[in-house]
Amino acid sequence: MQANTTQAIEERVKPNIGLGVLVRSEYFTNLIPGVHTLGGQGNSLAIETARGVVIVDAGPGGGVTRAMITRLRELSAAPVLAIVYSHGHSGYNAGARLWQEHAAEHGEPQPTLIAQAGVPARYRRYTETAQLQAWLNSRQFRKTLQPASADSYPMPDQTFDSRMVIDGGDRRIELIAAPSETDDALAVWLPESRFLYGGASMIRSIPNVGTPLRTIRDPLRWANTLERLYALNPIQVLPEFGDPIADPQEIHDAFQVPIRALRYLRDAVVERMNAGMNEREILHDMVYPEALFGHKWMRPIYGDPEYIVREIWRMENGWWDRNPTHLHPARPAEAANAVLSALGNPGHVLDEARRLQAEGDTQLALHVIDLLALADPVIPEVVAARALKAALCRQRAEQMRSIVSRQILLSSAEDLLGLPIGSTSAEDPPADFSWN
Repeated sequence: MQANTTQAIEERVKPNIGLGVLVRSEYFTNLIPGVHTLGGQGNSLAIETARGVVIVDAGPGGGVTRAMITRLRELSAAPVLAIVYSHGHSGYNAGARLWQEHAAEHGEPQPTLIAQAGVPARYRRYTETAQLQAWLNSRQFRKTLQPASADSYPMPDQTFDSRMVIDGGDRRIELIAAPSETDDALAVWLPESRFLYGGASMIRSIPNVGTPLRTIRDPLRWANTLERLYALNPIQVLPEFGDPIADPQEIHDAFQVPIRALRYLRDAVVERMNAGMNEREILHDMVYPEALFGHKWMRPIYGDPEYIVREIWRMENGWWDRNPTHLHPARPAEAANAVLSALGNPGHVLDEARRLQAEGDTQLALHVIDLLALADPVIPEVVAARALKAALCRQRAEQMRSIVSRQILLSSAEDLLGLPIGSTSAEDPPADFSWN
């Protein structure tokens, strides 16, 4: 049963842009008896047991996590037995300390923080690269973010490698390692009810492999995980985002279509690599069968088939793009200024880029304008080129199906103009985004 959408979360975030796409504004009560969602980052769960409530994902902290705590207390007065981390991405469990404070204020035992064994290493890496993570996340989510401290990554008290059981007294909760979007992802399985929370391995759209600003995500590993979870034979599946799935055919498709698509992409890219194609040649030679890539479980609303193609290439080829110029490149500014000197008539480049823009060939216009836009802005033509490139980025964003591509392009436009990230978000084109 779906409860009414709460306005508290809706007022804090715009659900179709930026970080809003990750925060759930819907609540589900009694998906099965005693299992509810709390409206956090993704489908955060509350699982009632005789020994207390098991929370899956504590939320990002602040008002979102406080609203989750309020929501739980409307459902149950029982103490929180444990907080399970669905995976190690930042934000999903930064709010764990608020749950700990809530327990202390009410004289309750501290909840045990539980995660797959890879989470601590991920948290240490995020802390070490805090400035980089802030830069990456700012551009993906259209918001200037400050580097996070170690306090944003509360270390788990207990970890496991492949499987762990939480004994709730009247309910058995199995935690199953489910490497997919991250190597530390897990799924939650309630065997008596055959209820499965797929976590980051299931998002009601194309698997999020190869996203531009993240480390490698192996598509075959993801497919293998989906096969293992499907073999559990669940009768209700809750994805990380979106509504629960209970129809048997829908459950079949939710697993089998992505499995087949990921294996198809691997085979198709390997075939083209073995034929001697480079990455960009492969991108433009790929064929995406409608039966797979036109299916609703493969909608490219967050990820994109091209991301997966590039991930497979990256896994097998390293970083070199096959252009010998780029093997040991000159300093970027020196190379760009040398190109500018060789052009002779920079105004002609501007004219050609504008012609392509007028004809609707935005991507080709971007390739052309880079002949100018990468140089030092010491002449009016380079300043004009950067402004034109920013406009082209905004236009290209409107053509994108993936909200990740859209937001990176919009943020890039602000970078080109020297503006704070997110400062022009009120002017962003509307995004018709829904996990369902």
